[in-house]
Parts: sequence; C-alpha cells; structure tokens
Amino acid sequence: MRRFVSVVLAAGLLGSLTACASAPTLNGCTPTFVAGESSKLVTATGELGSEPDAQFPTPLVAPKVQASVVEAGDGDVVDPGDATVLQVTIYDASSGEAVISSDYSGSGLLLSAIDGQPAFGAVAQCATVGSRVAAVGPANELLGADAIEANGLALTPDQAVVMVVDVERAFLGRADGRDELAQAGFPSVVLAPNGQPGLTIPGGETPTELMIARLKGGDGETVKEGDTVVLNYTGVLWDTKEVFDSTWDRGAPAGLVAESLTDNERGVVPGFAKALIGQKVGSQVIVVIPPEFGYPAGSAPATVPEGSTMVFVFDVLGIA
Repeated sequence: MRRFVSVVLAAGLLGSLTACASAPTLNGCTPTFVAGESSKLVTATGELGSEPDAQFPTPLVAPKVQASVVEAGDGDVVDPGDATVLQVTIYDASSGEAVISSDYSGSGLLLSAIDGQPAFGAVAQCATVGSRVAAVGPANELLGADAIEANGLALTPDQAVVMVVDVERAFLGRADGRDELAQAGFPSVVLAPNGQPGLTIPGGETPTELMIARLKGGDGETVKEGDTVVLNYTGVLWDTKEVFDSTWDRGAPAGLVAESLTDNERGVVPGFAKALIGQKVGSQVIVVIPPEFGYPAGSAPATVPEGSTMVFVFDVLGIA
C-alpha cells in the first residue's frame, strides 16, 4: 500500500468554518463535517496509532462528506484551527481496499484543523485527542486533485472514498499570550481573524543587527535548545517586502528543531534559533535577521537571495 509522499493543503478561509447556531455540534463546537448514515456504517478496529482495520458495506456511497466518531478519546477537544498530529488511511469505498496511508511507524502528519484539501484536519475538528474518526465522501472533496495527482492515486474526482483519521496530538492554533509592544524600529504587525500576521516594513536603512521582540507573551512550557517545536510563521524579505515562506499560506504548521543549523542540519538559521530558544508556548515573536545570522553562504533557498535580511513572525504552538 502506498504511503503519503506529499500532502498539499489548499487552505480555505477560516471564516468559512463559521456556521449558523442551528448547525450540529460535537463536544461543544461546530465541525465542518457532521455524521451521516454512510459514515455511521464504518467501523475500524485496532489500537489507536496503528494501521486500522476498517470494515464497511461495499459499495459505500456519500454524495457529500460525512464524518462520524468511531472511537472517542479522552483528551482535549480539537477546536477549528488547532494544530494536530494525525494518522490517516484512505480506502476505496467500492472495494473496501486500503489505497494509501500515513506512516504509522513515524510521527504522523502535522496539520491544521481547518477547512481545506486534503480534508484531514477538517475531519478531526471537534473530536477529542485519542479519537478515531471515519469520513466518507467524494475523492475530490476529501483529498483534492493536487493530493490525488502528487501521490499517483488511481481515483476519479467523484469516486467515493473512506478516510479513517486517528487524532494523536493537538496544539494551539495561534498564539494566545498577552499582548506586548515591540520597540521602535520593528515592522508593524496586524493579524487577520485567523491569526495570520501581515507585516509593514518601515522606511530607512536596513538593520544590520539581530533584533528580537515578543508580541504576545505565553505562559506555557519553555522552549529548550534541541526541542522540536510546533510553529506557525511568516517570513518576509526586508528589502523587497515580499513573503518568501509562510506556514499560514500552506495551511499546516511546521515542526522545527530549536537549534542552529550550523550545529544541527535539522535546525533553523542562527538568528531564528536565538529568537526561539527560551520562549514559552503561546508566545508570538518577531525577529529581524541580518545576513550574519541567516543562512550560511550557498545554503539559502531560491526564495532568499544571498545577503538578504529576513523578518519572521512566529507563533509558538507547542513542543512535540
């Protein structure tokens, strides 16, 4: 059976998750997908976090996506927008055969519980950590054309599939700490309703020193050197004012190692490491990184020209 090699989330607007007061709720919140007659027919045995054995009558048909909790966990509720760690298996609803899954021996898929494609995160909305959820619907709604093509799946857009999602972990969806003010000279930051930052770069000369300021002060666990930290971030080039990287745009947070890549190839640029280590979960931080604290010569991605000064705004969502 295939394993997911590429999960491309085409994220929708978080505002699209808002539903009317009469919409069905689960655990006190309103999910994008609700239970239906087809999703209720799916059972899935096996220990949570191991590849499930799903059973359902074939062919199973659902013109719209339905999602039901097969087994309820006893952890926190996954609110819409939260960061999650999920294990996922997709089945052909006509034959009952599994066609692709995440690597259950690995660390799972780190995704946001937002409305997007693939709909893994949306299926997990309002479930509790430790739950197993089954969804049924057309492949183009549950997976999307990009994921079908990227993973080489022989599925037509309207073909019904069954998705079984194990909810292993949940983290904040955005920084929730108390507001703090950055000193003069930093870019100004405004937040969209979903928490995504927008930056305005000030005029004047480009900074030549590393600058770090906290915009929100969290009260969670403190990040230590070497921790794998769950983050949402936006990166902007100071000179061109262009966004060169954003987890918000991808619809999925990142798990980054809080260590300089000069010491650990899985780490981050030195300036980012200095800004991240010592912060608390729930914090939002802005850091201006001159070339001296950026990518070593010849290692920058194509989106970051050599000698660039970078600005990052990042939310510390959790420690994995």
